[in-house]
Amino acid sequence: MELLQLRYFKDAAESENFSSVAKKHFVPQPSISKTIKKLEEELGVSLFDRNGKKITLNGNGKYFYEKVNSALELIDEGAGHFSNAKSTIMLYTQAGSRFVSLLTADYLLSHRNVYISFVNYSSNLENKYDFTIMQPLSDMSQYEYVELMKDEIVAIVSNNHPLALSEKLSIKDLSSQSYIAYYKSMNLRDFTDNFCMNSGGFTPVVSYETHDYTTLRYLVEKNKGIALLPKAFFDLQPSLTIKAIPLKEKTYRHLVLAWNKSKKLNTVEKEFVEYAKQWFSTL
Repeated sequence: MELLQLRYFKDAAESENFSSVAKKHFVPQPSISKTIKKLEEELGVSLFDRNGKKITLNGNGKYFYEKVNSALELIDEGAGHFSNAKSTIMLYTQAGSRFVSLLTADYLLSHRNVYISFVNYSSNLENKYDFTIMQPLSDMSQYEYVELMKDEIVAIVSNNHPLALSEKLSIKDLSSQSYIAYYKSMNLRDFTDNFCMNSGGFTPVVSYETHDYTTLRYLVEKNKGIALLPKAFFDLQPSLTIKAIPLKEKTYRHLVLAWNKSKKLNTVEKEFVEYAKQWFSTL
């Protein structure tokens, strides 16, 4: 049993397609088929069910895949210990991008042997990236995750706005206000809209929409409307011209670091999880 056999098997188990494995390793497709067949003969069991050109990982294959995947991770980790090559973490940011920029900058200053790559589009967690930072979904059953923070939603107003005289507000008091908000495609906008409806019984009247925090902040400063934002998020860049006012009906935007349940974290990835938890705990 050779290491290359196991790598071919691992890739075939994940793709269930010998042709894609051949393309990945720049070898003829029959070579992959013969290598897998030889592996099955050595083990004395079939690992795939075959129906013409279609292959499907069977029960034997699923069991063997778990063992092979773990073994190859340990081998690669051990080889990496003696290599100058950087480890790579691919991170998909669905929420909290302003925090993530600072988190990764601090992390890279102290972990020069790690490269962080960002994915900025929705894709399959298992195949495209290692971690995602997100607001929790109603169903998180496909993920392992750790909570990074819960951030209280507050009203952001210009110092020239009449509401700036208040020390605390009810969300119901804000039903007639004009709002500056993120686009509806952004998670935070969905969260605050739902909060207004569920706790205040209204849909915010939005005068300006933007994807950019600097623009949102500028419009609030110019008293073009108010905004609903997480407090710690706002405090990353405090201002003397706008004010954060707490709400009587408290709600929190939660951020989690998540990864697919089928993924087994290596040493570098486990260290990143612990670093992220510690970093957010200091905010």
